[in-house]
Amino acid sequence: MKLTIYSSTHSIGGGSRLLVNLATAIARHPDVQSVRLIANSRSGLQNTINRSRHPNLEVIYYDGTETLPAGHPYLTDCDLVYVFWPHGTEYRDWNKPTVVTYHDTTILDFVPPFTPGPYIRSYWESSKRWLDHCDGIVVSSEHVKSRLIAHFGDRCRWAAVVRHAISPAQYFENEETSRILSGSLPSRYFICPANTSPHKNHYNLFLAYAKFSKRKDHPLLLTGNNTEQYCSTPPAWPEIAYLPTIVSLIKRLDLKINQELYPLGMVPDDYVVPLIKNAYALIMPSLSEGGGSYPVEEALSMGVPVLCSDIPVMREHLANRSAKVVWFRPESPDSIAQAMEHLTEHYDEFKASAVAGMNDPAASWDDIAAQYVSIFHSAIVIKKRTP
Repeated sequence: MKLTIYSSTHSIGGGSRLLVNLATAIARHPDVQSVRLIANSRSGLQNTINRSRHPNLEVIYYDGTETLPAGHPYLTDCDLVYVFWPHGTEYRDWNKPTVVTYHDTTILDFVPPFTPGPYIRSYWESSKRWLDHCDGIVVSSEHVKSRLIAHFGDRCRWAAVVRHAISPAQYFENEETSRILSGSLPSRYFICPANTSPHKNHYNLFLAYAKFSKRKDHPLLLTGNNTEQYCSTPPAWPEIAYLPTIVSLIKRLDLKINQELYPLGMVPDDYVVPLIKNAYALIMPSLSEGGGSYPVEEALSMGVPVLCSDIPVMREHLANRSAKVVWFRPESPDSIAQAMEHLTEHYDEFKASAVAGMNDPAASWDDIAAQYVSIFHSAIVIKKRTP
């Protein structure tokens, strides 16, 4: 099978890590002859993917604003096109078997503040075209499947659930980096690895952290795209929409940058694991996720206690995990603050539980790739039967 993976845009951070792990695992599958991965140059994937280990995987950069047309040379010689990130990508009929993964419905369920209605309508219409015309739909959780059905109807009932939220830590850990970082960071810190999108819920997290009685002893580290802009000092406001709101909140709450809050921004992949591994605990306050949370999975696989939003997808994600998790209501700053207090008061209990659950059984990336390849085979058959 010759595959083209089309991902002209995707989420920086977790989306990139998922794409790398998935694409390389698919390339290793015995049924796959070659993989052509089309991504934008901002992804840096040509430098991330080790071609010597995956000689049948080619990364091509495409920075065009429009979806590649049918008949384009990148698409003509493949057996199937897999659209890794259809979110916000305009539909094209390539006259090829096509499979899409819908990672979440966040923009429809948690519309960002001040987003115009026509933008949301356009997003919905584009998504519906992909879902109505593709030959296979993959979702990352039963929760996302239920939300797709709610938004787009019964056609989405045949979507296949492939759970992506497994730990990629083994591919990125670097002991030397871990040693250097441990000597340069504050001790006993909470870490929140998340970008600055409103649904990641930094607003309520900061309100909660300001109430946390032990914050002087437990700084909060923030990693993720654009979090470094929380260091902005007015009148040098961030230019990205919504970020000035967060900067204003930080000032009102009198949270001290680089004393209480450490906004590190987007960190290299080989920093992610040691930052989590050395943390006192990880906190995931998101209002919405797709298939779960990579950072939560990574933390538990390294014996780091987790505080987590009590949302359906995270309950689904962690159903097979044995470690005790401190749950909280993400829309309640008081609930988040109480969770932080509870963890610190019973830390030894939660730490021991996290360590005991480090080796809970989990799927491998090769297992996930095998599920995808099976779906690809089915999509090719469906396309042949479709007049």
